[in-house]
Amino acid sequence: MGYPYQHPFEKYLVKKMLADSTIKSYDHDLNDFFTYLRHFNTIYQEKPSISQLQESDIRDYFAVLLVKRSNKYTTYNKVLSHLKRYFEYLFHENLIQTLPTLALTGKKLSQTNSSLLDWPKELSQLLASKELSFYTRLTLLLCAHFYPVSEFLQPNFYTVFKHEHLEEFEKEFMQDFFVFIQPLRQKQKTADLFLKHRFDPITPQLTLPALHKYLKYDEKKCTFSLSPQKLYQNAIFHYLALHQHKSDSEILQKLRLTPSSLNYYRQTYWKKKSL
Repeated sequence: MGYPYQHPFEKYLVKKMLADSTIKSYDHDLNDFFTYLRHFNTIYQEKPSISQLQESDIRDYFAVLLVKRSNKYTTYNKVLSHLKRYFEYLFHENLIQTLPTLALTGKKLSQTNSSLLDWPKELSQLLASKELSFYTRLTLLLCAHFYPVSEFLQPNFYTVFKHEHLEEFEKEFMQDFFVFIQPLRQKQKTADLFLKHRFDPITPQLTLPALHKYLKYDEKKCTFSLSPQKLYQNAIFHYLALHQHKSDSEILQKLRLTPSSLNYYRQTYWKKKSL
């Protein structure tokens, strides 16, 4: 059945150069929201007018997501981001007079050791989250592919990463990222991935302290630490836990480690498991 103003909103998202998968995610969440209203919101059932929606209607929907459907806060934050953008679009187009999502904020997520260890399982959702900055999401992607921050912040790292095999959802994120980074690449006259916003002809690459600012700001939206070192280490631990049957040579090649480094990570992983 769709949702109100679906076609003009989709055209707006296309103009913003969002990936097809991202637009489909918007459609899924908005269709689900309005399906809920049609079936369970008595006021909307009597008068299905989007201009009548209030903050309480949206809060009721999120209560269903969290309580009845047992969705995680990462899903809550993603759906909220989509609803906010949708209602902001309607407001700027003078299709509604108030913003029912104005006072709603994302959920601050508590940190747990288990979520830190298993964060790569959430990579697809994390890369799709518009709540996280592009630099934070790219850091997650690179750590999930076992690149340490000391490597991926180096000039010309993009020449290494372009040969990396990516899953479809990772390719879709990179399409969005390239749209974001292209103006900075033109400004800084380099094809590097992490770039300063301020023009710097000598060292245009983003520094580690500057990257930490992005990560620190986004950390409250995640269930785990965004320290690049911890992300990298726990990506390795996660891989080791899932691939214990593989030979040492296969693991060394995949993780790009030396034998001594592999032994260190194995010993550290089993120590963590025994705590």
